[in-house]
Amino acid sequence: MFAKKTLVAAAALLAVAGAAQAQSSVKLYGYVEGTVGSYENFNLVTKQVERTTEVGSGNMITSFIGLSGSEDLGGGLKAEFALESFLANDTGATLGNMAGGFWGRASWVGLSGNFGRVILGQYDNAMFTYGWLYNPFGSSTVFSPTMVSYYGLSGTVFGTGSLATLGYDTGWVNSVTYETPNFGGFTASLQFAPKETTAGGDAKDHYALSAAYNAGPLSVMGVYTSSGVAGPAYVARQKNYALGASYNFGVAKLMGQYSVVKDETGGADDKAKFFQVGVSVPVTAAGNLMVSYGQTKYEDGVVEPKLKQFSVGYDYSLSKRTGVYAALTTKKLSDAGMIDDTATTYAVGLRHAF
Repeated sequence: MFAKKTLVAAAALLAVAGAAQAQSSVKLYGYVEGTVGSYENFNLVTKQVERTTEVGSGNMITSFIGLSGSEDLGGGLKAEFALESFLANDTGATLGNMAGGFWGRASWVGLSGNFGRVILGQYDNAMFTYGWLYNPFGSSTVFSPTMVSYYGLSGTVFGTGSLATLGYDTGWVNSVTYETPNFGGFTASLQFAPKETTAGGDAKDHYALSAAYNAGPLSVMGVYTSSGVAGPAYVARQKNYALGASYNFGVAKLMGQYSVVKDETGGADDKAKFFQVGVSVPVTAAGNLMVSYGQTKYEDGVVEPKLKQFSVGYDYSLSKRTGVYAALTTKKLSDAGMIDDTATTYAVGLRHAF
């Protein structure tokens, strides 16, 4: 009798455990990319170009490791979380965000349902999302003219002010994000991050608003952000807006972007006007050709440097998770007093997702 009761209890426990496992899940995932290449960059102190040969990490997408999970709460409601950390697999180091966090790529918890999605914590900003969606080289800070324009010359001083690069990180810390459901292809998001300080000065709350339409081969997205200077993840007071679009013809996917970054830190009026056009061509079932041209005109009231960048690359998938690529980019920084104003970089890479 005792043995029978024990077997019944064990079966009940296994049934409960099985149901719990079916309703919730946690997964480990990530991306590792190694590169080797020859890199030229502008030295804006000596006004010359410097070349190095390097074994690197994440020239296309920054390597990372992540944990994420979800739980079905019933009635269409679901709890979710994600924790992701950047990696430099060439040295074994971990990379943080501007705020110095170990989980520098993502660290959030949220609820989703028929109402949409609400997320608390560090979550991608819409300007960054727009940036990688509508150019062939995605989030590459080496080969994407978009990302080089937004982050590549940050902190460089010309004339009386600094270049108007993006004054905040790719993910907004201490933020609340709301994403709408999909209404016939239309979606929108609103992100808010309080300044979290009682001090006066230039600090203010941060807002980001985006709207997108995706239907068949057409994708369009518009973004507006207003940011302050409180905390290490928000380093400039800015009002920025952007518009991106793509159309997939099957034989080629065309992409275009336009944005204005307006820096108002300390009463400044620095601007950066940027556009990018690109195309992604599936040459074979496994191979993809990428071409992109971008141009940024910086305005700081004294000088107006202009950055032009052309990139071409070929990506080949060895499997669903592994691939290789080769890419070349050339940049020209004119009207900046450079002795050498052209820099060329080329590299090959091996990528693996897990």
